[in-house]
Amino acid sequence: MEAWGRWRCLSITTLSFLKPAKSFATQRSIQSASEIRRRGRELKRRRKTGVQATSPSQPYQHKRSTKPPGEVNVMASSVEIATTPSADTPHTCLFLRNDRTQYIFGRVGEGTQRAFTSRKLPIFGTSNVFLSGHVNWEQNGGLVGYLLTAANSAMASLDAELENNERLIKKGKSPKPLSSQALFKVHAADNISHILAASRRFIFRQPLLLKVHEYRQNARDIDPANIDPDYQDDYIKVWNVTSDGIQATSPLKRSRESSTEPGVQEGSSSPILKAGRVPSDPAFAQFVTENFVFNGVLENSLCLLQTTRGELGPDDVAFVKHESSFSRYIPSDTDSQDMTVWVYPTTKEWKEKEKEGKLPTQYLEHVALPKTSYSQTSMSYIVKTMDRRGKFNVAAASSYGVEKMDYKRLIAGESVQGKDGQTVTPEMVLGDTMPGKGFIVADIPGREFVDSFFRRPEWKDTRLMENIFQIYWILGSGLSTDPQVLKFIEDHPEFRHIISSPETCPNMITHPGSAELQMKLHRIDPDRFSILDYNNRTQATAPSSSTVTYGRTGHNVQLMPKLTVNEKNISPFVDLAGASAEVSAAVLQLAKQGKAKASDPAFLAQVEGAEKDIPSRDTEIICLGTGSSCPSKYRNVCGTLIRVPGIGSYLLDAGEGTNGQIRRLFGDEGAREIMRDLKCIVVSHLHADHHLGAVTVLKEWYNQAVRDGNKANLAMVCNGPFRSFLEEVSLVEDFGLHRLFFPSCTANPGAPDRPLATEEHFQGNNCGLKAVKRIPVNHCRRSMATELEFSSGLRIAWSGDCRPSSDFAQACRGTHLLIHECTFDDDMKSHASAKKHSSLSEALGVARQMEARRTLLTHFSQRYVKAKSVSGRLGAGSEEQAVLMGHDFMRVKLGDFQKAACYMPAIDRLMEDLAS
Repeated sequence: MEAWGRWRCLSITTLSFLKPAKSFATQRSIQSASEIRRRGRELKRRRKTGVQATSPSQPYQHKRSTKPPGEVNVMASSVEIATTPSADTPHTCLFLRNDRTQYIFGRVGEGTQRAFTSRKLPIFGTSNVFLSGHVNWEQNGGLVGYLLTAANSAMASLDAELENNERLIKKGKSPKPLSSQALFKVHAADNISHILAASRRFIFRQPLLLKVHEYRQNARDIDPANIDPDYQDDYIKVWNVTSDGIQATSPLKRSRESSTEPGVQEGSSSPILKAGRVPSDPAFAQFVTENFVFNGVLENSLCLLQTTRGELGPDDVAFVKHESSFSRYIPSDTDSQDMTVWVYPTTKEWKEKEKEGKLPTQYLEHVALPKTSYSQTSMSYIVKTMDRRGKFNVAAASSYGVEKMDYKRLIAGESVQGKDGQTVTPEMVLGDTMPGKGFIVADIPGREFVDSFFRRPEWKDTRLMENIFQIYWILGSGLSTDPQVLKFIEDHPEFRHIISSPETCPNMITHPGSAELQMKLHRIDPDRFSILDYNNRTQATAPSSSTVTYGRTGHNVQLMPKLTVNEKNISPFVDLAGASAEVSAAVLQLAKQGKAKASDPAFLAQVEGAEKDIPSRDTEIICLGTGSSCPSKYRNVCGTLIRVPGIGSYLLDAGEGTNGQIRRLFGDEGAREIMRDLKCIVVSHLHADHHLGAVTVLKEWYNQAVRDGNKANLAMVCNGPFRSFLEEVSLVEDFGLHRLFFPSCTANPGAPDRPLATEEHFQGNNCGLKAVKRIPVNHCRRSMATELEFSSGLRIAWSGDCRPSSDFAQACRGTHLLIHECTFDDDMKSHASAKKHSSLSEALGVARQMEARRTLLTHFSQRYVKAKSVSGRLGAGSEEQAVLMGHDFMRVKLGDFQKAACYMPAIDRLMEDLAS
């Protein structure tokens, strides 16, 4: 039961902050074994009673057309720039769609799914993701979150169809056939299976059928004349173009910190590193990803069973053990029948043996992935739509005496009989075939890939390059002025060139809704809500050639049926001044009253007297993300930054996009200062919305430490399974794992967490803490509330996700600041209980029981942005226990909580105005 508690589908529907959800059925997430079993029984019951359904234990397969590729005509195909480099979205990805399906090309960095939400681009319906560049977390850190959202969308879509069929049956009507499940495919260079499989400790049994295509060899390296596409379906053809760079095998072989260079080479996404060995065989990691993590079903085995070679059937999937990991077993006639192997229970017989529990088992979450090395390959792509049949000539068909009922057959490629028995072929009535148009995704992550990229034979093959309209250049820092890049562009004026790099793309606002709300809050309380950092100008000078433009989100090209460049949908620069001017006079009047109260000498004297015993009152609390489940238009997922002057900075959870929120709020220089000051990161539990941004923050901290020559280490407060996740990700990217210490857990992921870490557990590292207290709470397996006690005596407690906990309240009694989750309002208390979260009054109850001096509520369901006033809900002692509701980008000092509370009536009124 505990293992199921970690299973988490992210919320599928991004709700308007103005209204609660219209239908909760479209937002369900599964978090418990009992709920999954209930749904399985319900689906079986529906089938017995005549409701057409697909069992959750059987994947509903994607149905491909039986027509040859290219004969399935679509109305239109277009490619659009979905993201460009900015603080919120560090990389570029393209969105290709037609009226049947959609694809992603490029880098799926952190913030991608939120950018899709902000721009109203659909996530559900994506069939293929083609990752460009080389595989690491920095370039593909948003992929896991994107897949989770797609998985939850798939389940919600099935739920909606089943419920609709039940309504039809009750009305005496026939149920509709269920939609087939689209097969989701990920294409990338080496190590993509490793990264996805590393997430198995917190993601498994997802209702998304995923297949991984990890390319280790290019067909044109073997035969340059081979122009067969590496991938094709009914709508597109794709050719992989690989280029090789130089990376390191592991952090142990880095020469980075010992190099005379202070950090990363200019124009390179990787440090100065030694050449390494070939990455590991991806077979086991791919198996784990496809059968354990994203398998398209809700019920399957979580372990391997020990048996012998002689017990295996011809179709059994088996592995052999090597030290702590496994590799795929390939039978040999010389193998002994008594040889020990490990089988994955897919057949009825093996599943029965698993239930009996007599065979030794090895749970996949506890098995280490095979050792691998950093990727040395960068992927680019040539993409073309399928040829389209010519226009049907009605007059010609009529002249041949073809019956109208046979027009469809001619269009489908069949010959028919005309007048006088004449055979009429499609060629006689169809115009010339329209050749498919295409584009190139040219990804060069760093200078170490440049030479290899331009040596590729594909660029000289006229057959591959014909009908290419546009090249999307996805370039690492400094490469937009590289001589070889500029020479290639100059030599190919027949193409349009779009350059997307940090220098050529403005750091513009990516999420207009969130930024506009921030400006309105700034108008009310500028001390707590500062203006976000952005720049609508590019660092690079304007391109000199008419064939070159710089990447902007929303830039769209229709490829078929008619080639058309559409720049009308380019994302405009956000008018933040206009948003500020929209604040009503009534709100401004309340803000004026709040300011008068907050500056009243008598009030300030009262505050001073009440807070004089609170240490480090100038500690600043910054809400980086106050939402739950998945990033939304107005709230990012969980993350809270604590800055204690003279001591350090501390991060409580780090959902996807946390580093982007830091950069957007503080700017690049401010973000660097925070990284210099960062002493500790806390991860409360294994749900993805609380830690998918941690690796990026760690890498930013490590890069800054290397640049500064800072030898200090960073405290990572987490549980054992998350530590194991970090260790496996470190095999594909150096984010400074060797510079981390783990005061609250051991290297054994199965060992219990340390409930109290003191200076003896800090291993001589000065992290500004006296103690770290971890308290088990009721949410998912190994969920922990945390209290940090600083060297100044300041105490800050963070609940993480949980039901109200008396143990937590007792252990942290008298804490100076409680940060507590408040996922639901009180009208959804039963739902909060079912999902193991806290409602508003329950969170406030913990604050009272704990006697917390100050309380900050956060982690709201994405149903809400409107923060309802908590005035009058605390009862006695409410002035002493000042409570604030968190908003993204809110900055408040511990000693200013009561000042900030003076502005709550104005903020409440603003939210009411926005909701009306």
